[in-house]
Amino acid sequence: MLDALLDVRTPLSLEQICTHTGLPKSTAFRIIVNLLQGQYLVETEKGYWLGLKMLRFGALVEEKLDLVQQARPFLTQLRDQVNETVHLAVLDGDLRVVYLEKLSTQHAVGLMMSRIGITAPMHCTALGKAMAAFRPEDEICHWIRTHGLKPVTDATITDEDAFLQELQEIRSRGYAVDNGEFEVSVRCVAAPIQDRTGRVIAAVSISGPDIRIPNPLIGSSMAMQVVETASHISQALGYLDEPAESFSVAQLDRSGL
Repeated sequence: MLDALLDVRTPLSLEQICTHTGLPKSTAFRIIVNLLQGQYLVETEKGYWLGLKMLRFGALVEEKLDLVQQARPFLTQLRDQVNETVHLAVLDGDLRVVYLEKLSTQHAVGLMMSRIGITAPMHCTALGKAMAAFRPEDEICHWIRTHGLKPVTDATITDEDAFLQELQEIRSRGYAVDNGEFEVSVRCVAAPIQDRTGRVIAAVSISGPDIRIPNPLIGSSMAMQVVETASHISQALGYLDEPAESFSVAQLDRSGL
């Protein structure tokens, strides 16, 4: 019965439940009564739907598969390899970057504004662009129309066509760079993280002062390392296919973008 509700993703009447499950009406009704009492189901105007108890189960599973916990060993390894600051972030409903984790080194950039829990613009950060590149283009265009591409530094991309072209190049090569677009003299490279369905749900990045970060970042070994880390985290979350949009680590060395 619960499987039927999950499949149709909408409340069902008693008759509809019987149709989907093949249960006799009397049997289905007795099960529904028990599920209602246990808060596994609730009764709505449109029929029976999943209750708060199911939400608690979902929250428990999510907690056990917590993104930060799954990612932290790989983030620590990446931080130790490159000896620069490493971030893990997601996009919120307004397409702002939300920092979930930050692992710094002893010589981290003192002026770096990132902090766990705070937000940053999507359009001028490598983390934000790495995730936005795999969102539907019409969603990004709507965001640009309503928010604008506001300059944060002189290097921020503020032209819509140029920004959309940037996202296309990110999809092609599989990672994003920020050349002082968010903070002057701070550069960053980020790669998307995928869940078990292949959906981009987060991103991992390396940040540091421009005097220590490879120039150019594109095609660098540092870019390869962040993509490899994103791939490892994606696999830990259950993703078993190739990285997003079929890019591969091997492409990094020959990418001209």
